Parts: sequence; structure tokens; C-alpha cells
Amino acid sequence: MNEQIKKAFATTLVHLILAGRRTIEDVPVGLQDQVKADLGITEPAHVTPAAIQAAEQSTELEA
Repeated sequence: MNEQIKKAFATTLVHLILAGRRTIEDVPVGLQDQVKADLGITEPAHVTPAAIQAAEQSTELEA
């Protein structure tokens, strides 16, 4: 896909997410990294919420 077209789709999706009409889960996988970057989300795309929760629980147990 042309880079300009990808940027246009990502921008549209960012606007829809900010308006509450879409979520990041609705974004096609190929555009998720760009949309997350535009939204300022710094977590890697391959980290699942379950993995984050497990990591938080293991650090709580160590303390």
C-alpha cells in the first residue's frame, strides 16, 4: 500500500478513535503501529493485556 494512503487511513482511524466511534482493536493489523504512534501509545503491539497483567502480578509478588 502506498505510504500516503496508509497515513491517510491511519489519520482517519485516529480521528474515529478519539471520537469514540472505533477502538484500537478495530484497526487493521498493518496500521496498528502507526495509529498507536499517532495516539502516543508506547506499548509494543505484540504485548497482550494478559501479558501485562501477569508481569504486574509477578512484580507485586516480589515486593
